[in-house]
Amino acid sequence: MPLRTYAWDDTYTRANVVFRSAMDEGLFERILRTAEGLEWVQISAAGFDWMGGDTLERRIGEGLQVTRSWNSYNSSMAEYVIGAMLLLARQFPAMAAAQQRREWVRFTGREIGGSTVCVFGTGAIGREVAWRTTALGATTIGVNRTGTPTAGFHETVARDEVDDVLPRCDYVILAMPLTTETRHTLNHRRFALMKESAVLVNVGRGALIDDEALLRATESGSIAGAVLDAFVQEPLPEDSPLWSARNVVVTPHCSFRTDRIMERLCADFTENLDRYLSGQPLAGLMREPSLGY
Repeated sequence: MPLRTYAWDDTYTRANVVFRSAMDEGLFERILRTAEGLEWVQISAAGFDWMGGDTLERRIGEGLQVTRSWNSYNSSMAEYVIGAMLLLARQFPAMAAAQQRREWVRFTGREIGGSTVCVFGTGAIGREVAWRTTALGATTIGVNRTGTPTAGFHETVARDEVDDVLPRCDYVILAMPLTTETRHTLNHRRFALMKESAVLVNVGRGALIDDEALLRATESGSIAGAVLDAFVQEPLPEDSPLWSARNVVVTPHCSFRTDRIMERLCADFTENLDRYLSGQPLAGLMREPSLGY
């Protein structure tokens, strides 16, 4: 989507609160530099890794509060994950291709019940995925930075222990922020640890995956397939090999887009606005700027 262009006037310099949605970086930078009374910025995104810069860092150091839309995307993205799992488990792409060829071919699907699902990220989105997969009869393993036990997961491990659990996972879900620590979490070595029948679903950030390693894994059959909704470069370039990769489904970063998303974005903001006006602590606050969350 092309960025909108906004006219500048003195209104911005008097702002105490900004709800940032489709605002280009130049305008946001100018607001940060000139709005001396700015106290709080809420963004219409689930994570902070895409924004930053020296001016923002300085303003945060001076007391600026930055919050995200913490409750807007959880259910929509979790439903996408379940749909993506079922898409490949029941071989819908293969059946759709057979329909185009007008061939009556019966495929044998896989049941999610009895499978093991590994969810990287035990935040709000990951927890929504966990209870849904549990309801389908799966065992769910959560992966977070420290291995802190999290409600809704049968088991939780630290990121540096994930090599021990990957070999027994049927589905691997990426629902965590991109940081210096999580870049290329899935690489050649970790794809080699996964089952040949394993399916990957990425609703996090594109750079969580080494694309070259993923292409090699899918082409060689060392994993069964992947559903990708986030990419290093977006829109995905026409010449990207991911478009035609074996058993890879590409979607245009739309896992969060539903008919109720605007309702929830507004609800998150107005809840925080009530908190701000009454002097209460804000929800969804950036906790660790250096790590992007």
